[in-house]
Amino acid sequence: MKNQPIIIYLLTFLALSIFLKLIGVIDIENTELLGYVLIFYGVSQTYLSIGKNQKGYLFAGTFLFLTGIVFFTISNFEFNNTRELIFPSLLFITGVCFLMLFMDDSTKRNYLIVSGTLIFTGLMVTIFVGSPSFSLFFQALINIALKYWLVILIVLGIILILHREGR
Repeated sequence: MKNQPIIIYLLTFLALSIFLKLIGVIDIENTELLGYVLIFYGVSQTYLSIGKNQKGYLFAGTFLFLTGIVFFTISNFEFNNTRELIFPSLLFITGVCFLMLFMDDSTKRNYLIVSGTLIFTGLMVTIFVGSPSFSLFFQALINIALKYWLVILIVLGIILILHREGR
């Protein structure tokens, strides 16, 4: 993998962000900063590995990206108990990682089965163990989609472009 330039950009971003935080120019929590770093590195790693039969890098990049999203979400929204998010998030993240593996190689139907099982299990754990009901869960999804609709469209567009280039 030729990710040395990505690491240099990432370290530059991290150093600049920490410097700006220390001198008071930006007000950002450490978890949010870690989230940005993981998002940036995860997207880069996923982009560099998709369509190149590098399943380990694809899985890791997707995992890091989604973990960054979790850190970002925890930093920007209030949760009663963030520890309750760990297990369902791990199930969702792992499920989406397998979904990405399936999208990279659609002949491997087992990835799709594992993905669906993990995502469904994560949803059930969230609903039955957590405090949200179906209506609260879907209302939260709608609120997030309304707030981050542009990001969602950009990510979907990138996925579609990458999928087309892979053909």
